[in-house]
Amino acid sequence: MKTASLAVVAYVIGGTVAYAQEDEVVRVERTDETEARQKKVIVTGSAIRGTPEDAALPVNVYSADELELQGSPTGLDFAKNLTQSGPTYGESNYFGGGNRIGAPAFNLRNLGPDNTLTLLNGRRVSENISNIPMMALERTEVLKDGAATIYGADAVGGVVNFITKSEFVGFEVKADYKYVDGSDGEWDLGALYGIGEGPTNLMVSAEWSHRSRLETEERDFSSLPYWENPTAWSFLTNLARYLPQTAGGTTIGSLYDYTQESCESQGGIYAPGSPGGTACSYGYAPYYNLVEDQDIFRIYGQLNTEIDENTDFHIEVAYADVKVPNQFNSPSLPTTQGPATTTGATFQYFVPQTNPYVADFAARTGWDQSPLYGLTDRYSIVLLRPFAHQGQTVTSGGEGNSNSASVDNQIWRISTSLDGSLGSVFGPAAGIDYDFAVTYNQQKFTYEDADYLGFRLQEALNGFGGPACSAADLDPNTLGTQNPGAAGQNGCLWFNPFSSSYAQQPELGLENPNYVPGTENDPALIGWLFDPRHAETTTTNLTVDLVFNGMMPIELPGGAIGWAAGTQWRQDETSEYNPSDFHNGAVPCAWPVGQRPLPSTDPDFNGCTLNRPGPFGFYGIDEAEAYDRQAMSYFAELNLPLHDRLNVQAAARREEFSGGLDATVYKIAGKWDVFGPLSMRASYGTNFLAPDISLSPGSVASIVRAYDRANGNWLGAQTVTRTDIEPEEAESWNLGVIWDSDGFASGHHLSVMLDYFDIHLKGEIDQLATNNQIANIVFAEGTGLADCSSPLIGRVLLNNTATSPNGQCVQGTSSINDLNTVVTDIGNGSDQLTSGVDFSIRYDMPLYDGDLTFGVDGTKVTELETTARVLDGVEVAPADDRLGYLNFESIPFSAPEWRVNSYINFNRERHNLRLVARYVSGVEDERGGVDPLGYYPGTTDEIGLITKGIDVDHSLRFDTTYVFNFSDNLAFSATVANIFDEDPPYVRAEFGYDPRTADALGRTIQVGVKATF
Repeated sequence: MKTASLAVVAYVIGGTVAYAQEDEVVRVERTDETEARQKKVIVTGSAIRGTPEDAALPVNVYSADELELQGSPTGLDFAKNLTQSGPTYGESNYFGGGNRIGAPAFNLRNLGPDNTLTLLNGRRVSENISNIPMMALERTEVLKDGAATIYGADAVGGVVNFITKSEFVGFEVKADYKYVDGSDGEWDLGALYGIGEGPTNLMVSAEWSHRSRLETEERDFSSLPYWENPTAWSFLTNLARYLPQTAGGTTIGSLYDYTQESCESQGGIYAPGSPGGTACSYGYAPYYNLVEDQDIFRIYGQLNTEIDENTDFHIEVAYADVKVPNQFNSPSLPTTQGPATTTGATFQYFVPQTNPYVADFAARTGWDQSPLYGLTDRYSIVLLRPFAHQGQTVTSGGEGNSNSASVDNQIWRISTSLDGSLGSVFGPAAGIDYDFAVTYNQQKFTYEDADYLGFRLQEALNGFGGPACSAADLDPNTLGTQNPGAAGQNGCLWFNPFSSSYAQQPELGLENPNYVPGTENDPALIGWLFDPRHAETTTTNLTVDLVFNGMMPIELPGGAIGWAAGTQWRQDETSEYNPSDFHNGAVPCAWPVGQRPLPSTDPDFNGCTLNRPGPFGFYGIDEAEAYDRQAMSYFAELNLPLHDRLNVQAAARREEFSGGLDATVYKIAGKWDVFGPLSMRASYGTNFLAPDISLSPGSVASIVRAYDRANGNWLGAQTVTRTDIEPEEAESWNLGVIWDSDGFASGHHLSVMLDYFDIHLKGEIDQLATNNQIANIVFAEGTGLADCSSPLIGRVLLNNTATSPNGQCVQGTSSINDLNTVVTDIGNGSDQLTSGVDFSIRYDMPLYDGDLTFGVDGTKVTELETTARVLDGVEVAPADDRLGYLNFESIPFSAPEWRVNSYINFNRERHNLRLVARYVSGVEDERGGVDPLGYYPGTTDEIGLITKGIDVDHSLRFDTTYVFNFSDNLAFSATVANIFDEDPPYVRAEFGYDPRTADALGRTIQVGVKATF
């Protein structure tokens, strides 16, 4: 049978960390009447069972028991607080990784989550930390070095290995509640049951975690006025500019659906000079939330048993589900494309004179008194967002005033293994150990985020809207329903686009002076405009591992040579299911009938371009696709004890992927015990990362991005995967010094550890240029005029405007105001280099019949650089020193130089008290100041340059946790996080802070209880 003991117990800020190279597993070999224990070591980052003093890998061991002493951090908190981490997804941030809410992933060395490999009991698992069975964990090991030679692709920045308990017996329950000001708080409940003290042990855990909604209005930093933070504002609103036109299409006037006074009454900013004319910008932050309601469910089962004296069997089954029923966003997104027969965002909709809501609009604007009023046939809308200031509750899930997305992320996992020794039947090979395992992971990710259908909006403007409308089309050769007598009749509804349609701005409670009771849009009509854009993505991974290891009959001065050799086969698959024909590409154009994709130069072209824009007002189509990939690899590893004080490990791996991709990597590491308390360790190796399975050569994805030249507004963007893409490669080396000795008095202990790291990623798989970088080259700073001779002009799609007729670039005339979409490539691009030092100092001493521990753990990054980016022969970006900067590219990619966790811990009998300080150095926002358009409310004074947030402050936060053990079976804990209620550092982003490096909770108070039976 097997028993397990924890290798190291230590205290650390933000978690307990023991810098070690191994955990110790004790195997009991049965004899006829006695059991003899033989210690064997399993090292994260190695396949060899060796001796602990010979290990050379920088592994941090985080004990589950000790993590409880600092308040049982969530997976998201644990990942964020690692000093080796970069920006971490998982918070509710619709503007950057919105569908990753509740799904944090490790980002070691700030190289991206794809470059960190996550394991459960040494086997591959989903990178989503929310799926890990926290109740069942014994410890977590973080390897701060590449390990592709052992684990294969992805282990570039490091490896995180979650290890469960192996012989738990009993019943344990745990409950925590966290008070969060402005919300209903957070809960964690869990139960763990284990049975079997002999050769067979069964363990089962079940957990539920809940987070409650926290609205942006509850925090000052996310509710700043426009003249302090203009980021969460848009000039694209429902309050639009209308151009009266004759039946022949001649423009005969220009009208606005608002005045400065009525605009400001809705909380808007009156902004002359905006694209499309004067705008009434609206702040959309109140419609969003800093934290959304979310639930996480986890179930885990594990069986360990002994088949015979040479064979052990292990099986584990896991299920997890992350549910976010509502992730609120804007009431609707703006128009980037539409049902007009021209491309772009402008003039996509018109309101016919016959629309019954026109009369009030014409009277309010005075147009009905114009001598040209009688010539008016329709009103062309310059730019439109159907719902903005007025909100809408139809697609809100019944709980808010705006559209809401939803997430359901389910994970299934089963892993089974046989391990032991070959036994006497294999003769001379009897002493060779083996490990055979099969692991299957499946993720089913369901996401909905509704968007309006442009053709339906135009139909409703014409009086043919609503689910009950079935008017006959008298002219099928013309786009849209042609039946004037049926408009607004027999279940057909008119849409009111004007400001008369709503009573107030619902989030701010501001009354609308233009409201006309009885002109509201029917909820059934609003619902009919939207398609839920339901999408299901299923990803599976099947891995088969076979590893042999043992000792060679060759003795070196330090002992026998250890070896391991093995093979791994992986099958990765992903598939999409999008049931709506509007979403899945079955409808490739704005109108379901009457259009087909054609070149704009084709005589039959009527608005549908070759890129298949689809029928939505904002999003493109998402054609359901399926991908699969196989990988076969072989590896070998040696452990060479060259001397009692010098140990060297060497490994190599060959991995081949279907499709002709392959990589060969190697690694060498060593540790030298110089004398007594001083040791040194070093490693050098290569690693690799294969392209994401979804990156199919030639594939196109339509997204949105914020553009500097457009004052940060979100506009269309596309990415195209190159056909010559290949695995990303990396070189890394580490050099470490360890001092471990008595302290300055009897009973004291001192440990100091320094590890220098250097990683060079070559041909990083990424966008060869961001859409924003392309726009910055094509459009001049200041004037915004387009350089029509630029080699990149072919990557810029323009709207059909007077300054860019038919979407063609006109030198000296076309400008950023005409921009619709920018196209870029994904492939092997620039290199990325990072280096720095990890450090840890810990001092233990007795005090007042207890134990006092001081510690400092941190990371000082000395280099984080990206080499020049080149696209189409143009250097779109020079070499970029990212260290110390916010690195804002639609969202922040903050790169602070320092991350330090320090702590004081006092333990006496049943009491444990810990004080923690977390420090993250400040960064500079390289964008500089911003000069947004608009007047201060009630004046005609221009707002001018805003410099707030150029220097992003450092973060210094203090937490404290007290744990009292009533008995060996009952414990109480209390944690006050962010004791001084400090706001996160201000960042000029939508929420006023960076959700991937900080949180918006403020001071929280958490209490918990744990009982064992």
